[in-house]
Amino acid sequence: MKLLHVFYAFTFCALLLSSCSGTGSVEKPENLISEKKMEAILYDAIMMEVMTTFSLKNPTFEALMGKSYLYLKYKVDSVQLVESENYYAKNPRNYLKIHNNVLRRIEKAKDSFDRLGKKQKVN
Repeated sequence: MKLLHVFYAFTFCALLLSSCSGTGSVEKPENLISEKKMEAILYDAIMMEVMTTFSLKNPTFEALMGKSYLYLKYKVDSVQLVESENYYAKNPRNYLKIHNNVLRRIEKAKDSFDRLGKKQKVN
């Protein structure tokens, strides 16, 4: 549940900041990250953030998994990610669609974990 609150707060802040900064439209970057890839990047970033809460059990976690992991996995760089994020933030319909898809994936993963937990309690 805490994860959903963080997600909603992030989305609200991004939309608020994007609505306050200038009224002009943002040009589509040449190296725009596709909506599907952006969805995957945001999902992985959120899941990695959640996993950092378990860093006491694995103190080397952050050294192994961090922002650089996302850049390598999706073959993007920080500038491309920022430009794409800014572009999508200026196009709220697309941005909302991306975030809703991420939220659906999080709910699906949560349901899967809940079912696993119930199976383990039974055994």
